[in-house]
Amino acid sequence: MRRRFAGCIAKGRLLAPFVFLAAAFVAAAANAACQPTVSGEQATVDKHYDGDTLRLSDGRRLRLLGIDTPEMNYRKGAPQALATTALHRLQSLLPRGGTLRLVPDRQQHDRYGRLLAHTYTPDGVSVEETLLREGLAVSFILPPNLAQADCLLAAERAARMAHRGVWALPAYRPQAATSVRADGSYRLIRGKVSSAMRRGNWILLKLDRRVQLRIGRTDWSRFSPTDHLAWRGQTVIARGKIQAHNGQPTLRLWHPAQLERSN
Repeated sequence: MRRRFAGCIAKGRLLAPFVFLAAAFVAAAANAACQPTVSGEQATVDKHYDGDTLRLSDGRRLRLLGIDTPEMNYRKGAPQALATTALHRLQSLLPRGGTLRLVPDRQQHDRYGRLLAHTYTPDGVSVEETLLREGLAVSFILPPNLAQADCLLAAERAARMAHRGVWALPAYRPQAATSVRADGSYRLIRGKVSSAMRRGNWILLKLDRRVQLRIGRTDWSRFSPTDHLAWRGQTVIARGKIQAHNGQPTLRLWHPAQLERSN
């Protein structure tokens, strides 16, 4: 019995350093930051609109890249769940009158004329990654702005697995394609691909003959498999904001992270 006990102690001594290193690696991965690719520019915060949009002191309106936070709905009624929490968290990370660092990606303005940038606190903390990891935002990866895509998706995945923030809400659980409405809300939709076709510059997938997924052919090149017909009969989960298009619920997809196979 003593020999067995001594052997266990010896093995434990041998394994201890490896266990420690493994734990350290996991901890480091969990705290890994989305590092900027260039130095960027310094700016000053003037006003916060919601959890992902603010105004700079020079008058420019800034839209944080790679994320989407719940809507405040200033003109449409009550804020969405956790919208106010996301706004307050952004205010705590980037207070009014304080400085921030802006790091551009490939596209620097959106169709509304807003500045697009990855945003960092003065001490180098990624604001987008923080909001994603705390479950106060969902990823919104829009090509060609892909510099931080992998890091931001990993932060969101951690929050989703831990059911933090929005990921603990019923509205963010997968819903049947047959029951969703085109109300502009962010949804996860589960359904079977009942049809798949190429029409002009679009790839069109239909879920349960009700919800249409629209993917530009240029964006489709990043999806796998690229043969759209191979998706027929697959049960998938698609996510994004459901809009009405030609009288039917429609979801626009830009990035493969918005479409996953469902077991």
